[in-house]
Amino acid sequence: MEATAVSLARSVLDGVLSSAGSAVADEVARLLGVPREVEFIRNELEMMQSFLRVASARPDAAARNDTVRTWVKQVRDLAYDVEDCLFDFALYSTTAASSWSRWLPDSLAARHSIAQRIRDLKHSVEELNKRNLRYHVLADPRAGAADADVVQLQLPPYHDVLSATELAFQEWEIIGRSSEKEKLVKELMSGGDGSALAVVSVWGMGGMGKSSLVSMARTDPELLDAYDCSAWVTVPHPLDNTYEFMRRLRKQLGLGAAAHDENDDDDDDIKEHLKEKRYLIVVDDLLKRDEWDQVRPKLFNFQNAKGSRVIVTTRRKDVALYCAGEVHDHVYELKPLGDKESRNLLCKKVYKTTKCSLPVELEEETKCILERCRGLPLAISTIGGLLANRPKTSMEWMKLHEHFGAELESDLRNITNVIVSSYDGLPYHLKSIFLYLCIFPQNCDIRCNRLLRRWMAEGYIAKNRDMPVEEVAERFYNELMNRSMIQPSKKKKIIPSFGVGHSTIHSMLLQIILPKAIEENQLFLIEKQCNGVPQSKIRHLVVSRWNKEKKLENINLSYIRSLTVFGDCPVSLISPKMRLLRVLDLEDTTDVKNEDLRHIGNLHHLRYLSLRGKNISKLPSSLQNLRYLETLDIQGTKVTQLPPGIVELEKLRYILAGVKFSKDLLQKVEQAEMDNQKTTQMGNMAAFVCCNRSEISNKYQLSVKAPKGIEKLRNLHMLGALNIGRLHGVARRLEHLTDLQRLGVTVTGLSEKGSQELCHSIGKLGRLQRLEVRSHSLGFLAKMDESTTPKHLASLKLLGNLCLLPKWIASLNDLTKVRLLGTKLEQGQVDILGNLRSLAFLGLWEKSYIGESLCFYTSKFPKLKFLDIDGLQKIKMVTVQEPEVKFLNIDGQDKIEIKVHAMPELEQLWVQNCRALSDSVDALSGVPHLVNLNELLVMQCGEKEKLIETLQWQISQWQVSLHKKRPKFFIGKIILPASSQPSTAAGQ
Repeated sequence: MEATAVSLARSVLDGVLSSAGSAVADEVARLLGVPREVEFIRNELEMMQSFLRVASARPDAAARNDTVRTWVKQVRDLAYDVEDCLFDFALYSTTAASSWSRWLPDSLAARHSIAQRIRDLKHSVEELNKRNLRYHVLADPRAGAADADVVQLQLPPYHDVLSATELAFQEWEIIGRSSEKEKLVKELMSGGDGSALAVVSVWGMGGMGKSSLVSMARTDPELLDAYDCSAWVTVPHPLDNTYEFMRRLRKQLGLGAAAHDENDDDDDDIKEHLKEKRYLIVVDDLLKRDEWDQVRPKLFNFQNAKGSRVIVTTRRKDVALYCAGEVHDHVYELKPLGDKESRNLLCKKVYKTTKCSLPVELEEETKCILERCRGLPLAISTIGGLLANRPKTSMEWMKLHEHFGAELESDLRNITNVIVSSYDGLPYHLKSIFLYLCIFPQNCDIRCNRLLRRWMAEGYIAKNRDMPVEEVAERFYNELMNRSMIQPSKKKKIIPSFGVGHSTIHSMLLQIILPKAIEENQLFLIEKQCNGVPQSKIRHLVVSRWNKEKKLENINLSYIRSLTVFGDCPVSLISPKMRLLRVLDLEDTTDVKNEDLRHIGNLHHLRYLSLRGKNISKLPSSLQNLRYLETLDIQGTKVTQLPPGIVELEKLRYILAGVKFSKDLLQKVEQAEMDNQKTTQMGNMAAFVCCNRSEISNKYQLSVKAPKGIEKLRNLHMLGALNIGRLHGVARRLEHLTDLQRLGVTVTGLSEKGSQELCHSIGKLGRLQRLEVRSHSLGFLAKMDESTTPKHLASLKLLGNLCLLPKWIASLNDLTKVRLLGTKLEQGQVDILGNLRSLAFLGLWEKSYIGESLCFYTSKFPKLKFLDIDGLQKIKMVTVQEPEVKFLNIDGQDKIEIKVHAMPELEQLWVQNCRALSDSVDALSGVPHLVNLNELLVMQCGEKEKLIETLQWQISQWQVSLHKKRPKFFIGKIILPASSQPSTAAGQ
């Protein structure tokens, strides 16, 4: 992995050269008296970049030469120093373009300081070059020149890179584990009423697929019907006490994890919740016996005579036996895959299918690889992901074999060397962004858009010709997914044909890569048991489970580019000392308050700021100083008003605020209205008792108000949820945000003229792809006409009384996703949606449909893949119409008979929280007509024995009648946790 330094140095240099090359920078350099010095540094960095291209193309040569490796690291460190200087230099350059007198240093001392820094850097570059000559670091420049073009940043053809969603579904069915799954399910099905709580252990070495196997068993239809509820808890490490473990358990059970503090040992709420339930609790990744000694008393405090089970996964046999007690029949060892299964897994990773025959010329190489992998799924999957992105030729695989070198020549007792080799095989532009994942702790669900926007803020993603940086970042993300370097999160439900919203990095992969990330990416972790002090400059700081007694004075914050906090946040960290900070991510903190942000305006280079879900009610006015800010994420906070100065932040691309559009949003709206009424009453009382009315706040802030001048933010790609009221003519001004791709608005108290202006503005947004509108009444949307409607709209979310769909919706040929809440539609309006030729996802959620029966007719919804019916309290019957037989004449030939189906491409059908659904054979009729269905879910609809029996029989006949694999059927009383809500996009 010595090539890591090469790749990271190249990434840094790419950003430095773009910063130093602008015309404004040249002008400022001239005024500061250092034009030659800046030009010299720029030229030298270009030469370094050229050298690194050669070194990156030949990582084996770089690895064998200690002198080259040392020089490359020095180039990296110097490049960081140069970029640090140019950050400040670029800040002056950019602001000077609009106001020389205000932003250029107005004292000779300040100007001299900047100029001297640049001269010192020039001297450092010269010294580095002298060392190069003195020790003959550089090899023959002709060596590797022929390969230099190999490492140019080129995106693979689109059809060669599977989307992350497609890959997720290929990983969903685990190869070669069917017998293990059947045994585990059988064991978990045993017992029942009268049986005591029992423990089942699953053990095996890291990378064997323990968690994946348990996840498959846990979602088996029989288990879903047999258990009332389930929870998945990954053991936090180190496990100093059970607080964090129990907090995670409460969250999984939906009991409000935040209601208990670290000193609260009262678990009566969990005990009461589980008292009459048969439950299944998964304790994942238990490392030691003493961890079980801490957890076991808590779990057995909840036991009842309902046949409940606890599943433990661990890497150690002794721990597995210890957890199971004397019942050794409850211990399952997960062994390596057999030859056939190993081969199938490799084929699936390389060719995306198990139904393939390898070319004869690849047989020998394949045999060698599989022998060394010894049946370890993670090793096979990792190598397969690397091979999938190489040409399928014997010569190319032979080169890869040589690249592995000694790793494949010796027995592979563990997969460390294989993973390292696969990492070294990544293109340079993927190495730096992959190492960046080490910022997130083990078993962390990483939201895709959070990661992509952080990559962009750090400067890792460059625009590729005419492709926007967002698309480039998404392609890189999919490449990592294809190579099995990251994987879809098992905690989130994946929907076909849509983006993977959350991903994770395998724990073993993280353990292997993390030391290199700390060394090369200059990452430092402050953890509960961390006592060390970094010896070098820190570029990325992570605070995880911080001990409040730990002092931070010895850490130099002046070089930090990203600060990420998990758990308690040391207030002293957010200070002006972090003057080079680009990313401030407090999304996973627990205790951030308004006053903690008082220094935020001093972080002039900040590009990414996330306060998502925090107890923040007001943003500081100094936010206007953050001229480079690209992402402001305050979703789920109590902020109701964006500060006036935000309109000066012309680089802003994403503003996320208010409450996210979800299935329970209508309930939150109703709750907010109740809170508003109470607030008004309390406010009136406050006037009598001289209280501060501003201290009275709602639980939910559904949207934020925009200041006057919001139209200045011409670079905005995403804005929502914005409160469109009567002030400042916001509805009219939105039309100037012509780069908007995602817009969410809450309409309150808007006049007739204002609603017309809003419709007019939306019509002017030619690049708009996702639109979300919330209002008591959505009737004003009819004022938009087909000629002005955004033609490329792909997603539509509506909350509010609508009754009749606007006519322009029928013209949205690119519309793929529709989510409805409270729209009160009837059958005819649903039929209109059925004519949309691209619609792939339809969510009919609470009060969106008011009829008692709902029918899906033939020839309707031709591309629909997912139908999610949830919370329709009046619905009694859902019908899929029987296919119609039609005859076609082709070129005067005999008539051809064809069948026309309803929803012919539907893959998933969910029906939840529909209590009025009839318990009869006709309540959900026509399911066998859905020829491509692979998943049917009926949950939380009450006791429907006849209905369930009918559906079970229909699905049992599936393979006989349709000659296809029958769909999964999820039924019963089990309550899915909130995290199992469908993820139909990459999130926000």
